[in-house]
Amino acid sequence: MRSSLIALARKMLAQGPVPNLKYFALRALWKLSYLARQTDESAPKVTLILPVYNVEEYLADCLLSIRAQRWPNLEIIAVNDGSTDSSLQILEEFAASTPYLRVITQENGGLGAARNTGLDAIEATEYVMFADSDDLLPVGSIERFVRQAEASGNSLVVGKTYCFYGARYFERASSAVLFERDSESATVDEFPEVLGDVTAWNKLFAWSFWQKYKLRFPEGVAYEDMALMASAYLAAGKFDLISAKSYFWRVRAEGQSLSQRKTELKSLNDRLHAIALIDKYVRAAVTKGLVQPEVHTEYVRHMISLDFELFAPELARSSEEFFAAYKASANLLLSEATGEDWAASQGKHRKVVWAAMHGSREQTLKVLREVQE
Repeated sequence: MRSSLIALARKMLAQGPVPNLKYFALRALWKLSYLARQTDESAPKVTLILPVYNVEEYLADCLLSIRAQRWPNLEIIAVNDGSTDSSLQILEEFAASTPYLRVITQENGGLGAARNTGLDAIEATEYVMFADSDDLLPVGSIERFVRQAEASGNSLVVGKTYCFYGARYFERASSAVLFERDSESATVDEFPEVLGDVTAWNKLFAWSFWQKYKLRFPEGVAYEDMALMASAYLAAGKFDLISAKSYFWRVRAEGQSLSQRKTELKSLNDRLHAIALIDKYVRAAVTKGLVQPEVHTEYVRHMISLDFELFAPELARSSEEFFAAYKASANLLLSEATGEDWAASQGKHRKVVWAAMHGSREQTLKVLREVQE
């Protein structure tokens, strides 16, 4: 009975009059906040880069939430990455009434290429941040980021992400432990879990830091921000964590497209390549004495709990080649995991990961069926 009521409540929050009413009110709030915004070019400048590709359903709300930020010196660089829907028209309509919104159009090159185009278009700024064009920014988010960066002098500030689906908002469980309180001048040694928070869009970077390390997004791959963000943590040394809601990430996993992509070999290989790079960076940092060995131990546990768990349920629907790539990578990256590491890792599919490392595909699928029963 209780599970049925929970399912009904979630359905009501996902679609229908409840979310419609919520976003009607939010749009009014965003517009009022935009109208009240004051300009002050003496304030530190923030450049927000927004890649856009075929998001006509969500783009207007994303732009409204960004414009609602009252930070007085803001530049938005929107990169239309070859959209074939009405996204470009929406961008141009907003640009006509938003003097600090620049629109760049290019042939489709993917998320990494679009972000790099935005970075190349920056002429002068103090801070840079990213957003995805189907997501939202909480009102006051940019100001919180900048105030914190100015107070601490650190080059990287990370804010708490909330997921949302319709009118249902909930914590991003994988990184919630990081944001139990505000933390200034945090380190990877103190918060090794931060290497699991490797999305580009809930962070503010000092532009001088970005330029110093010549940071660029890899192009033509999925999960393009993961290894780059991990390298940024290690390069920065110290960073700030903001416990307030700082970014709203739209969950679209209920749709079929994401589910289908998770069975694609390229998607798997891109994820495996990203975590292998992070593993390499962490090992190198341990060798150089930049971080403690426990950081690598924590990252191994993270790979078991999240990265390999993510694709484990798809092994039954994927190809032999997919399984072979999964098995080889698990053996390469998890070979040093101890019994204690496996016990400390979370997630119901860790037995499946273990089975894939040590058994055949048939044996692994048997364990998968047992786990899912």
